[in-house]
Amino acid sequence: MNRNAHPQISSITESLKEHYTKTFAQYGATPKGVDWGVEASDLNLRYDNMLAVINRETSKPGPLIRLLDVGCGYGGLKRYADEHRYRMDYVGVDVCRAMISEARLLHPDSEFYSEDFFAFNPARKFDYVVCNGILTQKLEASVMQMDLFAQQLIKKMFGLAEVGVAFNVMTTHVNYMAPNLYYRNPVELMGWCFSEITPHLKLNHAYRLFEYTMYLYRSREQAA
Repeated sequence: MNRNAHPQISSITESLKEHYTKTFAQYGATPKGVDWGVEASDLNLRYDNMLAVINRETSKPGPLIRLLDVGCGYGGLKRYADEHRYRMDYVGVDVCRAMISEARLLHPDSEFYSEDFFAFNPARKFDYVVCNGILTQKLEASVMQMDLFAQQLIKKMFGLAEVGVAFNVMTTHVNYMAPNLYYRNPVELMGWCFSEITPHLKLNHAYRLFEYTMYLYRSREQAA
């Protein structure tokens, strides 16, 4: 636990750690193991959306893309990036030790840390920081508690990124809301990010899942 974090943030982190430790113990390195259901295609779609933060020019031959994956699980995004030939200096961090142990076995060429992201203080920054799934799950937390958690998480992600960040959230444009999931109005969250983080942002609400992905950049040129 990060003792310097707000008590409500630490409580949510611990709840997420317990939840994902259980799902991974039951289902292993599969979409269900990270509580994304049974469809691998849905998980791959989310990976596509995370990698869409990367400017196409940076994927050409040149310096490795420095990417931090917050809530990396067993390194599924790393596998997907390798399959699609991204040249990447990849680092993953997750509170679930079992997932990190599996990630290290699957991807010995990358760095993985079993740590609370709010206590994570890397010695370097990254080009991109992504977060796939943490901000879609609230479990027993209240919406207000999760709003605080999300805002602090986004701020820390952006502080570690020299180019941009990507994260997904459940949309409020649905006809049913599951009590364990975190829904946030995309217009409201976009306004908060515009006011508190950066005016250089994008929103993808057009794909078939009941969520959206937001992209925040340091500059207009990086967002192009």
